[in-house]
This record gives sequence, structure tokens and C-alpha cells, in this order.
Amino acid sequence: MGLFWGSSKGGSNADQSRTAAVEAAGGGSGGDNNDGMISEDLAQYLETRESQLSNREFKALLRRQSANAEASKQAAESSNGGTGEGGDFLSMIQAKGPQAGTEVSAGETGAHSQVEIPKLPTAISTANSMKKPKEYQNFEFEKYRRENDEKEVVLTNCSEIQHAFYDCLGRQKIWDRVTAVARLDSDECTKLADFFMACTEIQKKALLTFDYASLETVDEMKAASRKVDKVFTNAFHGVDEIRDKEKYMNYTKELRREREDFYAKFNK
Repeated sequence: MGLFWGSSKGGSNADQSRTAAVEAAGGGSGGDNNDGMISEDLAQYLETRESQLSNREFKALLRRQSANAEASKQAAESSNGGTGEGGDFLSMIQAKGPQAGTEVSAGETGAHSQVEIPKLPTAISTANSMKKPKEYQNFEFEKYRRENDEKEVVLTNCSEIQHAFYDCLGRQKIWDRVTAVARLDSDECTKLADFFMACTEIQKKALLTFDYASLETVDEMKAASRKVDKVFTNAFHGVDEIRDKEKYMNYTKELRREREDFYAKFNK
């Protein structure tokens, strides 16, 4: 019972403990049967040892152990359905249905319908749950659209001019820069800066003529970006050419031709 025995300071408490142990285990001195009596060797051991527990503590311990034993018994009976049969869940789901040619009552039919056999994934069900080719294509398109919006395309197409501007700043001396600003002259770096700003503005408007924001495939977006960049690169090589009205008019005509070719290719 998990009791710890040892020497006690008072002999009267030891006698009371031994008496309580005999009465609790045997059901009292007036019990009609001897089934609950402790064994002879345990009785002899109790006679030679003195308990450290008082009579009250010993009885409380016995009551707790009895209550735990009763609760365990009731839990075991409830898990078996109160019938004493120990069928587990695995045996229930693996139980075979009624044999062909045998009659099944309504109650048995209801009992069989309550037990559902779990369905394991198969190769077909796994393939059906995977993304369809069209869904995968839409996923790639949305990803490309997020990473290549109008602003990103314009910066990419004008990146060469931006790089030339940064390189010019790295080569230019500070005194030359201050002198150019003082004279209000447009030095090389200033012209590259103006050319870069003009490139971003012009190509942004060109993408609007291609309806870049409403394109539906990655190929269309790539084709529109290439055509806009090609027309701008062929028409202008510096900010002074952008300010030339004739060159700018030729640019707009070439851009219109490329846009019509784009619409014809993609049935727009």
C-alpha cells in the first residue's frame, strides 16, 4: 500500500495504528468472513514494527486508496461499454459488414452505419488535390506582376542611364561641380541626371499606351516592356534629343507602330 514504517516515539500510537490496520483490512473485529484479513507474515511484521502514522492518518490513507480503486474499476467498465467485452476501436473499424445472403435487422444496420472506416489518401486523390496547370500558370503570372509592376519596369529600362550618371559623379571633381552650378551650366553629370528623369517619365507614359496594367500573361508583359525600351533607345541618345521636336515626333510614330504590332500579335 506504499506505507513507510519506522520507529515511533510513543508506544500508544503504535498500538492504535496496528489495531486500525487489522480492523481496516479485515473489516473490523466483528466481520463475518476472513477474506479481507491481512496475511500472517504481514501481521507478524506489524507486531514487530511501529508505525510513524497516527490512527487518523492511516484510516484517511486507506479511504483514499479504496476510492481510487473503485474509480479505476468504474472507468474500466465504462470503456468496455459496461458489457465486460474489451473490444477496441481498431477492431471496430476493421469489423466486416454483413455477409451476402444474410438478413440484418434495423438495429444492426444502424450500428454498422455509425462506424465509418477512415479513407486513406490514394494516388488519384492526391493528384486531384494538386494544383491544375492553369492554376499554376495564374500563380506564376501573379508573382511576375508583383515583381515587375510599371515602376519596376521603367527603372529597369532606364538603369543604364542611371548607372552612367552615378559613374559620372564618381569621376567628377567637387570643384568642377561647384563651378558648373555657380555658372548655371549643364555639365555632363547634370545632363545625365536630366536624361534619366526624362527616360522614366517617357517610358511610364509609353507603358500606359500598351495598357500594361491590364495585360493578362507574362509573355505580354515582357513583350510590352521590350518594345517600349527599344523605341526609346533607338530614338534618343541624350537629353538634348528629347528636347528636339522632330526627334520626339518620330519617336511617337514609331511607338504607335510598335503598339499596333503588339495588339495584332496578342489579339488585343
